[in-house]
Order: sequence, then C-alpha cells, then structure tokens
Amino acid sequence: MSAAPPPAPRAPGVIHDLGYARYAGERRPPSTLWRVIMRQHLAHAWKTRWRVKPWILVAALITVVAGGFMYLQTHETIRALEQMGAPVRMLDGALPLAYDFYLKAAFMVTMTVGAATIARDQESGAFTFYFARPVRPLDYVVGKLAGQAVLMAAVFAAGPLALAAFRVGLSASSGEALDQLGLVPRVLVVSGLATVAYAAMPLAVSALSPRRTVALGMWAAYYIVGVSAVATIGALTWAPLAAIDPATAVNAVAFELFDVQITRAVLPPAWAAIASLLLQAAAAVAIVAHRVARLAEGSVGGSS
Repeated sequence: MSAAPPPAPRAPGVIHDLGYARYAGERRPPSTLWRVIMRQHLAHAWKTRWRVKPWILVAALITVVAGGFMYLQTHETIRALEQMGAPVRMLDGALPLAYDFYLKAAFMVTMTVGAATIARDQESGAFTFYFARPVRPLDYVVGKLAGQAVLMAAVFAAGPLALAAFRVGLSASSGEALDQLGLVPRVLVVSGLATVAYAAMPLAVSALSPRRTVALGMWAAYYIVGVSAVATIGALTWAPLAAIDPATAVNAVAFELFDVQITRAVLPPAWAAIASLLLQAAAAVAIVAHRVARLAEGSVGGSS
C-alpha cells in the first residue's frame, strides 16, 4: 500500500490594507486625563461669542476704568482735596472698590458656564462616554474645577494684579514703590479666595440637577435671593452671618486687607468672611465629588 502524498503547503495569508495606521501620537499617563477635561471645559467656554468672552471684556473694561481713576488721583488738585479730610485716599481705594464690579462679571460667568456644566453632561448623556474610557471620577472633578478656576482667575486675578502693578508704577518715590509692593500678596489672597469659591459653588449646584435650566434657576435663586436674604438678616442682627453671601464676604476681606474704611461697618468681620468662603467652597467640592461618583457608578464602564 502506497503512502499518502504530503499535504500541499498553505498559501501565505494576505493582509489587505484597509486604511489602518498605527497610532503614532503622544501617549499620556492616565494621571493627566484631568488636563484633557480641563482643556475641553475651557474650549467649550470659549467656543461661542456669548458664553465667557463678553464678561472677560467687561472685566478688562473695569480694570481700565479703575486704572484711569487711579491715574486721575495723582493730579495735584485731587491730592489737595484729599488732604482736606477725605475719609480714604482714593488712589489706594480704587483697587479694593473695584472688586465689587469684578464680582458682578464673575457671577455672569457662573451663569453662562459654571452652573450649567455638570448638568449639561448629565442631560446629554456625556457621562456614559466619559466613564466608558479609563477616566476616574477624580479626573472629571479635578478637570472641571481646574477649568472653572482658570475662568474665574481671568476675572478675579488678572485685572487686580494689573491694577496693583499700575499702582506701584504711580508711586512718587522708590520708597513708596517698595511699600506698594505689598499690594500683590493682598490681591493674591482676595482673588484666590474669590476664585476658589466662585469656581466650586456653581459646579455643586450644577451637579445636583440633571437639567441645565433647573441648575441655572437653582444657582440664581441661591445667589440672588437665598444668601442675600440671610446676609440682610445678618447685617441687622449678627454681622458674621452676613458672610454667607460670597460677594459680601469677598468685599469684606478686600476692605479689611486694603484698609478701606468706607462702608466697612456694614460688612461682616474678615475672619467670618474667610471662613465662610472656605467652608462653602469645601462643601461644594464634596458635593461635586459625591455626585460625580454616583453618576459614574451608573455609567457603562464606570471607573473607580
């Protein structure tokens, strides 16, 4: 009986080119994913004409007007009037007084971007896509907070720091210039507190609602009606209670650090204002972290 012929060799496989190309871009560690979320937040805020651009422009105009007012105070006629009994040297009072106007611009940024951010992601179902990838709730929270803080710093820090530098430049002597350099750390304290509070608080309200319109209404009601009513009661009964209003608290800290006497009597003490801003910001961060963690658990492929 003859042996069976050996099997014929198989033809080599052919890989057809279907347009695939191996990824050759930058590979980033998962610990940097929060930066991607931060950049996405900033890109969304800057995307259209009416979200954040008008209020950044308003903040710039506030800086120009306050700077112009400071420059006018260097005129000899104005200096002579101040020496006749003005309650505050307006050359030094323009910067802290400008914070009240920056606060209004910042509130509009929270209405156009901050208070709707997380609610928009819930409404659009974006969490399913976020957490189907290796994105942790911590990455999302840090990215959103960092992005919103950058927007708030553009309102609260850029203008006041420019005014502080301008005030140093208006000094009549090198000794006065050295004294005025102390404005910079004061600006950093006031602007830092305001930035943290106005970045975290609207995001917390946004995380509590699955719809943008509801979140915006809740934030407006809290900021315009709720805390303002409590602050009014505090001004009439117990001054530290008025610090629950973030705008009142920021003004109180600014007036205390810059030694502005005008209207300080109706403001809460600085210690209460600082405590209120920090406590409200910490509570807001906790709310955002808790809500995002719960939303991640209910998403497809949620990461821990």
